[in-house]
Amino acid sequence: MTDIWNRSIIVVKDKKDIKFAPNTFLNDCEWESHGQYDSLQFVNPNVKVLSVQFTKVGEKTYKAFPNLEWIIVRQHGFDNVNLEECEKRGIGVVNTKPFAQSTADWINQYIEETDRIALVGYGAIGQKVKQTKYVEIVGRYGRISDEVNTIVVSAPPENNMHLISDGVLSKFKGKLISVSRANVIDNAALMKNIKNISHAYIDTLDDYFREELLATGKVTYSKHTAFNYNFTYENNIEYFNELESIIKSCLDNKVEKPVLSRNERVTF
Repeated sequence: MTDIWNRSIIVVKDKKDIKFAPNTFLNDCEWESHGQYDSLQFVNPNVKVLSVQFTKVGEKTYKAFPNLEWIIVRQHGFDNVNLEECEKRGIGVVNTKPFAQSTADWINQYIEETDRIALVGYGAIGQKVKQTKYVEIVGRYGRISDEVNTIVVSAPPENNMHLISDGVLSKFKGKLISVSRANVIDNAALMKNIKNISHAYIDTLDDYFREELLATGKVTYSKHTAFNYNFTYENNIEYFNELESIIKSCLDNKVEKPVLSRNERVTF
């Protein structure tokens, strides 16, 4: 495959991460350091594949890469990419799951062998949650049984607004662990039913009732750092191997083009 560097660019916050890439292919790609804003200034009409982590993709990016066909997002969500706009432009969007194990490890530190768990979300993270003797997987509209004393939430935010609602929390007495985006849990419902919760370990909280929840002493808030709990590029060869595989597939047109719609209810 020729001119790889001219057809795929990986945007990183700190270029030092590249030194841990274990293979020639990724080192032959073009790595550019940028922060979280849509700030790509150079123009390269040859670029077909762009990979970002938290960097926002917007008008400046589209102008910089007028022939862009693929965006690979190196995180579990698509918060920094306007999926509808990509669909209009015919740009495919896929993502990797580099932080699944690290995020699951953050969850697992709070799980005890005697916990009876309901997994609300059974994707890359949910599948790595510690398995106790009692585990039930709750689907989109499933009911959490009375046997459960620990709810683990890793459902995606797309179309799951307030999935953990008053209807769930008013009947639950136990431990709540969530690494989902803030909108998946109804903060007002959590505040209303906090007396029934033994403790809540929450990775993301929006402003609504945040201070009140923290003041109860029953909420541990990790400020959206669970993904980075024990993650290092140096020890995560899987991260680079997955990235290489997806870039190659995109360059060789071996991935289906449709963009994941925010209106789809993503598989748990």
